[in-house]
Amino acid sequence: MADPKKPALGDVIEIRCRFCRLNLDANVSALGPDGGIVKVQCRTCRHFQDFKAPRPIEDQRAALIRKVMKIAERHTQGTSNRSTPAATTTGSLSAEAVAKALWDEATKDANPLKSKIYDPHRAFGVDDLIHHKGRGLGVVREADDVSILVLFREGFVRLPHDEPRDE
Repeated sequence: MADPKKPALGDVIEIRCRFCRLNLDANVSALGPDGGIVKVQCRTCRHFQDFKAPRPIEDQRAALIRKVMKIAERHTQGTSNRSTPAATTTGSLSAEAVAKALWDEATKDANPLKSKIYDPHRAFGVDDLIHHKGRGLGVVREADDVSILVLFREGFVRLPHDEPRDE
């Protein structure tokens, strides 16, 4: 009987598919002389490729957030005045540093693919992740009947929401 820890040809394993760019199941298609996996075939796209171990979900989330933040910074670079010195709060922390710390805490487990596009006619709730065209990714911190307080990377902004449409 074969050793259960060593893979055999045709076994189904989890890989990081370089074509699909996802963690997916694959069939073992080639083994090395030492018994290690050399080539696999993705069961989704059917491409043969070198074996690559799957990426942890936390690493994928962090990469997605970095990518979204980079895009948001590029789009909002000209809209905010970042060259002015920040007002200091109690202690040695600036308002920007406090907002950055709050931002990091609010988005540590956020998935940017599940964000809602901001529209003043749409209703939002507390802890909703939104994407604003001019300001980028934001987290709703307070919501009342007519406005929401949103934490963006550069600080808090109050925005209207749930407005009736003019028809």
